[in-house]
Amino acid sequence: MAQKRTPLRIKLASALLGRNKAFIPHLSNTLEMFDTGNSIKNYRTKQEAITANLGWAFTANDAIVRPTAGVELKLYKRDKKGDRTEIFEHDILDLLKRPNGALKGKQMRRLHFSYMNFTGESYELMMKGDKPFEPAKGQLPDSFHVLPAHLVEFKLGETYSQSTVKFDNKIYSIGSVIRDLNPDPRNPYFGQSIITAAAATIDTDEQMKNWNRRFFANNARPGLIFSTKEEMSDEVYKRWKEQFSDQHTGSENAYKNLLVENGDAKPYMVSQQDLDFLNSRKFTRDEIFAMFQTSPGVVGMIENANKSIMDGAIYIHTINNVLPRIEDWVELQNTSWIQVYDPSLELDFVNPVPEDKEAKLKEADKGVNKWLTIDEVREQYGMEPLPEGLGSTIYAQGSLSPLEVLARQETPETTPQGDGKGETSTDTTTEGKKSFPKP
Repeated sequence: MAQKRTPLRIKLASALLGRNKAFIPHLSNTLEMFDTGNSIKNYRTKQEAITANLGWAFTANDAIVRPTAGVELKLYKRDKKGDRTEIFEHDILDLLKRPNGALKGKQMRRLHFSYMNFTGESYELMMKGDKPFEPAKGQLPDSFHVLPAHLVEFKLGETYSQSTVKFDNKIYSIGSVIRDLNPDPRNPYFGQSIITAAAATIDTDEQMKNWNRRFFANNARPGLIFSTKEEMSDEVYKRWKEQFSDQHTGSENAYKNLLVENGDAKPYMVSQQDLDFLNSRKFTRDEIFAMFQTSPGVVGMIENANKSIMDGAIYIHTINNVLPRIEDWVELQNTSWIQVYDPSLELDFVNPVPEDKEAKLKEADKGVNKWLTIDEVREQYGMEPLPEGLGSTIYAQGSLSPLEVLARQETPETTPQGDGKGETSTDTTTEGKKSFPKP
């Protein structure tokens, strides 16, 4: 009776974990525990998702968070009639510019938007001195601190106000934390990361980069695939692996002859061309950018583009990415602590969407002297009105006369015919013709 062979995962687990273990993990789990360098990642956890902040994912994220964090903020006070008055100096503005001793306002907002992209959640801790702060009327926190979202543990309570946030073995009430999230449809109280949705594409791109790095580290020599009809014994495989590792890897061993025992074993070279490496990386790049709803053109990676095309790419990028994020962040600040402090105050921002210069120019060209005056068009471009009111009226097409002048013009009057009593009749049909008595 043939002896039953020990499964490979049992052999591997015994070698790695020691013998007589009550629990032996599955092979895939074991490899992930001890070899995380090139293992396949699904980015399901926040800890894994944050590691994707490199390569094309880093570039796409940076193209979003930098302009979003740089949007100019404004503070207004609303009166009982609903009219707003801008406030230029206030403790709230100072707090937003300098949230803590380590980070400036733009830096903190960049972190916030990055965590939202990579982990789907963000946590801003409010502090009063060295204690957590919960918003109250007439009271402001001393500082804000963005917690590393991938290290935060959120525990949902029976009610949301009873939820807690745990970080660095400290537990904080949800009332002292400004929590933002991209709701996961599967569990709306938790966030969904862009990285999780793009996991397969991002990991494919990383695997290709790792392969390419190893390719050039081996003196740019392609790898070999060995094909054999018979299964190698453990002893033969070990001896072959040691020989190949010692004598045929590394740049110092390039181009050495290789002897393969067993005539049925045939080596095949694998090249970058076989893997279509460059086109594959371009494909994954475009797919990653699409996951972030942006385009390579935003970072200048576009071919045969003129200024109009680049302006259009930035315009769409601002509408799709910058504007929604800054709107959500400002609304969160207002509802979380600013309007709790003073209901009449309102944080706002300068619209970051650039004007469509081409559309503006077309409207001005078509509208001038039709429904726009020259001065109104000049005002749109920041220019002063024409002197002496020359541009304050609409001029008739094909004429230098203002419409209001033409409207006031009257037709020439003719003196009525005389009644035979010596009245004179003035003939105005000929310029300079004198009056004379009517016979």
